Amino acid sequence: MECSKQTIRGDSVPVPPSRVAVRRTVVACLAVCVTCSACVADAQSAPVTPVTPVTPSAPAAPSAPNTPPTTTPTPSLAPAPAPSPAPTTAPAPHFVDADALLTAVERTSDSLRDFRANITLETTDDVTGDTERRLGQLVFVQEEGKPATRRFAVVFEKFIDGSGRMDERPVRYIYADGWLTEADFKQRTLVRRQLARAGEQYDPLKPGEGPVPLPIGQRRADVLARFDASLATAPDSTLLLKLTRPMVGVRLKPKPGMADRDLMEASVWYDAQSLVPVGVEAQRKSGRTVVSLRDATMNGGINDAQRALLSLAEKVTTGWRVDERPLAVAPGAGNLP
Repeated sequence: MECSKQTIRGDSVPVPPSRVAVRRTVVACLAVCVTCSACVADAQSAPVTPVTPVTPSAPAAPSAPNTPPTTTPTPSLAPAPAPSPAPTTAPAPHFVDADALLTAVERTSDSLRDFRANITLETTDDVTGDTERRLGQLVFVQEEGKPATRRFAVVFEKFIDGSGRMDERPVRYIYADGWLTEADFKQRTLVRRQLARAGEQYDPLKPGEGPVPLPIGQRRADVLARFDASLATAPDSTLLLKLTRPMVGVRLKPKPGMADRDLMEASVWYDAQSLVPVGVEAQRKSGRTVVSLRDATMNGGINDAQRALLSLAEKVTTGWRVDERPLAVAPGAGNLP
């Protein structure tokens, strides 16, 4: 578009239609080259020359109905509004060492009442190289601030063998009142192991305890009493890397004399923002165990179906083979002084 260096500033001089076109051209030009001061100055000082109307030499043809002229909107010279800032997420907390992370995790666990997640348990045999996976869900409840009241159920519904073949193989682990129950619905077997006597303070989720490593409600003192702790950098397992979420982790090595099991080393992973547990990597003498907790929710409530998993329905194990293993009676127990 050419700039004519003329403008109409809204004076009370009558403006013929031909000058209206000039006005539109100049306004459009100024909208494009707003930094051209010479153009603006020349346009303001340009004289306005009256135009003498021309009388037509022949009668004009009947005019069309009076239609309002079509005008082109004048480009606005106002600056465009600034774009709205993109929503931001609060930065994840930074921990200077493992002690600081464990302290923050314990503080988060002080209000723990319930926890649920979809769980994948992956085990790898170092001798054969075979990897097996179990898929299911985890449900956990306790009275707030009372670890001794903890009850949980780990329910595995699907089994994937080393060749990748999937099979329905429902197995349920239930812990309540000092007893750990393993129910195999395919083999129709029930194994009950007593882990604590009545009234005894016992936490089945202490590091190194239980059939499945579950990093829920960990107490800093319990961890440091049995392990040397340091910050972990990143998960090694592709199973945990698939979670695609920022994580922080602590690396645990059993202290001398505390390795009562075959655990050699473990890394526990938490969501970097909420500190909700999301996974465990454990290296044992016999192989490697990885636990992935997907869609983990803390204190989100437990529905009736989830709560029903914490016990076995009446008569569901009728006709099953039952193996019950109570703790041995302590020496001197029951003897009169």
